[in-house]
Amino acid sequence: MKNYRIAFFTADWNFELVESTLRGLKRFTTEHENVSVCVFDCFGKDQDNEADRSEYIIYDLPDLSQFDGILIQGNQIVLERARKEIEQKVRQTGIPAVAIDCPIDGCVLVGIDNRQAQYDITEHLISCHGARRMVYLTGTLDNGCPEARQRMDGFLSACSDNGIPEELVEVVLCTWRTTDGMELARRWLREERPLPDAFVCANDEMALGILEVLGEHGICVPRDVRITGFDNVSSAELSIPRLSTVNRDNETLDYFALDRLIACIDGKEKRSWIPFEHSLVCSESCGCEDNSQTAYIRDRYFHQTRVLKNFHAMQEIMAEQLLEADNLTELMEVVEKNHAIFGCDNVYLCINDYYFDNFDKKQWQHDSTSFGDDIVLATCGREEIQTDAGHPFIRLPARDLLPESLIRKERFLVFYPLHYRSYCIGYLAMDGISEAAKVNLHKSLFSFLEMAFENVRKKCLLQQFNQILDNLYIHDNLTGLYNRFGLERFGQQKFDYFLETEGCVQILFADMNNLKIINDRYGHETGDMAIRLAAEALQLACSRDDFLMRYGGDEFLVIASCCEKNPEQAIQEALSGCNNENRIPCEISLSIGCVAADRAKKWTLDACIKAADDLMYRQKEKNRAVS
Repeated sequence: MKNYRIAFFTADWNFELVESTLRGLKRFTTEHENVSVCVFDCFGKDQDNEADRSEYIIYDLPDLSQFDGILIQGNQIVLERARKEIEQKVRQTGIPAVAIDCPIDGCVLVGIDNRQAQYDITEHLISCHGARRMVYLTGTLDNGCPEARQRMDGFLSACSDNGIPEELVEVVLCTWRTTDGMELARRWLREERPLPDAFVCANDEMALGILEVLGEHGICVPRDVRITGFDNVSSAELSIPRLSTVNRDNETLDYFALDRLIACIDGKEKRSWIPFEHSLVCSESCGCEDNSQTAYIRDRYFHQTRVLKNFHAMQEIMAEQLLEADNLTELMEVVEKNHAIFGCDNVYLCINDYYFDNFDKKQWQHDSTSFGDDIVLATCGREEIQTDAGHPFIRLPARDLLPESLIRKERFLVFYPLHYRSYCIGYLAMDGISEAAKVNLHKSLFSFLEMAFENVRKKCLLQQFNQILDNLYIHDNLTGLYNRFGLERFGQQKFDYFLETEGCVQILFADMNNLKIINDRYGHETGDMAIRLAAEALQLACSRDDFLMRYGGDEFLVIASCCEKNPEQAIQEALSGCNNENRIPCEISLSIGCVAADRAKKWTLDACIKAADDLMYRQKEKNRAVS
């Protein structure tokens, strides 16, 4: 049996339409074992602002040469630029493609006749309910998708064909949003304009907005005014009064569109436009009888209530754990532990490699607004992937989306972008349709996850910054050795450690000879270089486990293991080596005092330092006498 791999592009700006769409595709893959679908979804709208651009970047993720066909929910992708970019990909690849409810060059069009559908419901208002004075709310007319203009043309044609004078018809430009309907209703009431016979809306969202505001002001629908919508979303089914609308069965439509795409791939479908049926839902808001099903409404209400209750309970637990995560590993563990909130069996979290490797944006070599060449997969949910011990993350090319074993196994995957403001974090893949998406909680879940990433990123950067400050605080900036603060924090610890583990400890106190002469004769830069060379000699001669510090201007302290035989000689030999390199125009030398203490003596660190200092001064006096 031939296998088909399909890429599907959509946008989740209207969650109810997308949720029903995905159900249709999921059902198709369940019924056709040789078909797999990768959905590339986002929460982009039509503003083309920073947030929108970060959402639509998900369309750049797939390598379309790895797919057999492309399915595009064109009417849901409300940003024209985003649709044009997909259109260009279709032309470049030449892969068979089907667009749903919005014509796209290079694609077969599958969808309803929007013009006829709007004509039918408008004519119903006129012929069955005597409506004459009507106000029409358009969708977005200038975004390159003809859907809104077709519906407006259907409304105007129905008015004209039924003898409605132009002066009784008003068209209001809108943008599909619920707030458009709410603002129109408020403005209408504020201006105290007489209500029309009907508000005819290009979609249900605007109709529900009008319905809500009018209800708040005691205006009865349909007694005082009639309202119709378009799409028959679940909110329209549950509204009071039940909204009259145009039904486009999105689940069946997308199932049908995928079936026609398979036919196009096989060369069995030659039509450029494939019509899909629509039907009218004539109910209470236009003045018809209530055709809602009480049992269905009760079931939907009960289901949504349970989903909300369970979601908020899980979110509260997850939120607390995410905020406590201090690094990416802990964050991944939280997501894995709480994967049930996504409503899927498996959730795969993929992070851009440049983001994963370095939280400091200044160090990113890649364009932070897009995906990197490679991604890092953290396994989440129930799926287990074999990894090398100690390496919980898997790196792979971003074009592969997921490891090959998962791509072969998962026949339905939904990919969403993860971003914080303008920069791209990565993406999340789910093997099913989230319960949260059905009640519009999906976006809030992703937003919370993105903020958790940013919280971890800033925590880690703060830890790194504090570490840098801490190192500066305890280290001498000229030599890199410990300073007095370092002695307070680690010197006593090292002293006690050697006494406990070896039974004894050596303390060396060193002072540079003739540093004043070097400064006077060659300058302070040479003097500083001499101090650095002395510190370098100490580091070469001493063990990594020893404690080395710059005690003062030209004084040094070493807390060393007793296992080191004759450390003074080792230091002098290292000094000789530095002098032989001729890095400065003079030789450097150290006077060194050394004492050894064991547990029996019960000497304190301060007592040892004083004793070593005394020995150093005796050595210095001898050196002066010889010179």
